[in-house]
Amino acid sequence: MQHPAFKALSGGNSVRERHSVADRITDFLRDAIRNGTLTDGTELNQVALSAHFGVSRVPVREALRALETEGWITAPTHYRAFVQGLSEDSVKQIFEARMALELHLIEKAIPNFDAVRLADMRKRCTVMGRIRDHDEWLVANRGFHRALLEPAGAPMIIDMIEQLSSQPERYLRTRRAGRDRQETAGAEHKAIVAAVADRDVIRARKLLSTHIDHTRTAILSAIEQLRSSENQNPAS
Repeated sequence: MQHPAFKALSGGNSVRERHSVADRITDFLRDAIRNGTLTDGTELNQVALSAHFGVSRVPVREALRALETEGWITAPTHYRAFVQGLSEDSVKQIFEARMALELHLIEKAIPNFDAVRLADMRKRCTVMGRIRDHDEWLVANRGFHRALLEPAGAPMIIDMIEQLSSQPERYLRTRRAGRDRQETAGAEHKAIVAAVADRDVIRARKLLSTHIDHTRTAILSAIEQLRSSENQNPAS
C-alpha cells in the first residue's frame, strides 16, 4: 500500500525508467573500463555517448556522475569526462585496506567452515585450474574470495573488498602479468584452503597476506609497464 506522504508525488514511473536506463549505462561503462575496452585517459563525451546509446543526455549524465562517485572517471568540466587511471600510491592504499579487511575476515571465517564449505572451496580450486580464458578466471577468482570469506558473516565488508579489488583488476586483464598471476595464484589458493581445513588461523592469515601482496606486486608491475609504454609512444 502506498505511503500517505507519497500520494502527492507524481512521475514515479518516469523516474524508475530514467534510472533504469542510467543504471544500464553505468554498468556498461564500468564493465568497459574494468575489462580494458575503455583505457585510462579515454574521453567520455556526453554528446557522443548519448548518440551511441540512443538516449538523451540526462541518463548519460547520471551514469557519469555515478562513475565519478565510484572513482572510475574524473569529470573536470560539465560535458567532458575521462577514464581515471590509478596511481601507484592509490593501488598501494587499496591493497593496504584490502589486506586488513581480508585478514580480519579469514580469522572470523575459519571456525565456521564445515565439510560442505570446504568441499566447495576445493572444487573451486579444481575448476579454476582448468580455466584458460583470463576474463573467465577473474570472475571465478572473485567467487573464490567471496566464498572464502562468507563464513565470517560480514556481507557488507565483503562487498567493500570487492569494490576495492574491482578497479586495479583492470590492469591484469590485457597484459601478460595477468596470465602469469593466474598460474601462481592457483597454487596459493590451494594452500590457503588447506590451512583453512586444518583450522590453522596463523598459517591461513600468512598465506592470504602473501597471496594479496603478490597480486599487488603484479598490478604495480603492469601499471609501470603501461606508463613506460605511454611515455615511449606518446599520443600525437
